[in-house]
Amino acid sequence: MDEIRPGYYAIIPADVRYDDQIPPNAKLLYGEISALIGKDGFCFATNQYFADIYGCTPVTIARLVGKLEQAGYIRRETERDKSGQVVRRKLYLSVSMPDVQPLNNFDNTPQQNCGEGINKNDKYTNTSITDIKKKEKENPAQLSEEDLRALVRDGVLSLSDDTWSRDDKNRLYKLVVDLYDPEREVRKAHPMRTKRSIDRTFRKLSEWGGTSPGAMIDIVDCAIANGWQGIQQPNGGETVPKQPAPAPVEYF
Repeated sequence: MDEIRPGYYAIIPADVRYDDQIPPNAKLLYGEISALIGKDGFCFATNQYFADIYGCTPVTIARLVGKLEQAGYIRRETERDKSGQVVRRKLYLSVSMPDVQPLNNFDNTPQQNCGEGINKNDKYTNTSITDIKKKEKENPAQLSEEDLRALVRDGVLSLSDDTWSRDDKNRLYKLVVDLYDPEREVRKAHPMRTKRSIDRTFRKLSEWGGTSPGAMIDIVDCAIANGWQGIQQPNGGETVPKQPAPAPVEYF
């Protein structure tokens, strides 16, 4: 394998730095990958290499690489031999970085890596947090399957009470997950797999379904059956009345 020589600088664009959907260690790993990008435009370091320099396990690195890939910040390619075994992995950066120099242009002299280059890139350091948040609002990060399921589970638990059976919870959970399945056939476009979209779905279920798990299940089931992007208010716009909480048991 070629010798791994990191560049003097690691670059973490604002889009990555201010993304609250990925853990801080994933952002640090992104910077390390940027420092290892060679003249061919990719990094071939292994999970073991990153684990050794950061004092963690390859499994942890694999999880962080997955987070960056799911967020769209890196792209992964693998090279295999004739037997199908992976012989090398390539990591590409998906976020554009201005004036990134290949490894061959780096040396260990800080002065050569500073100077005019910093002034030339000033325009890239003026991105305000407000601009970043605005961009995230216009193009929010899509949830991974794991994060989606965790959020749906929390949503079901927030709606349920002691009157719900285990079957009610499981059925509503499965239907909401199916509603956001990217493979599901829909009329136009799939509903966005974002935290905001999931939260809105559960707010509407609470508003339209009262405390009835059956009503909520019918709402989501109907949405899936009709290929809608999201959920619609049932009964021609009439809200299902909320059921009163059961009276406490009186022992005396």
